[in-house]
Amino acid sequence: MRFRALALAAFAILGSVLPVSELDAQGLDKKARPPKPEELVGAWIGYWEDGEFTRLELRADSTGFCAFVAPVESITHDYGVQVYRITRWTLDGWALVMTLTPTESRLENVYVKGRVSLYALELEVGGTDRKWKEKLVLNKETRIQASNLETKSKIDAAQKK
Repeated sequence: MRFRALALAAFAILGSVLPVSELDAQGLDKKARPPKPEELVGAWIGYWEDGEFTRLELRADSTGFCAFVAPVESITHDYGVQVYRITRWTLDGWALVMTLTPTESRLENVYVKGRVSLYALELEVGGTDRKWKEKLVLNKETRIQASNLETKSKIDAAQKK
């Protein structure tokens, strides 16, 4: 018991004497820097909360395309793939905003906005006329492909043992 009290006292003294915390020493107290627009360029894929698949292609000239399709098992899959032209996308710190234009007259007007997280785009898509919205999370296509291949290969190897 006496040793424990002595150890606690030593830690208390050291903590008050040392001017730099361990976080400071490791540089972990610094704020993360927002991504640069060029870091977002490329294909992003993922799903809405309701299972609708999305492909987002962001180009270096701040344009691109966005396409949605309902799951094959869904009755709404018969509506087909909905493709939107991104006339402009901007990044303001961590916030991502896009202006979309339907590529077909049958498509409703939608918006896509949200924020960039460490590895994903956490977005909201919604109708500007019918006032609906859904959350969606997109990941870089190359990241998903690499992880999928890596895990699939490892499972294949485990099955052969």
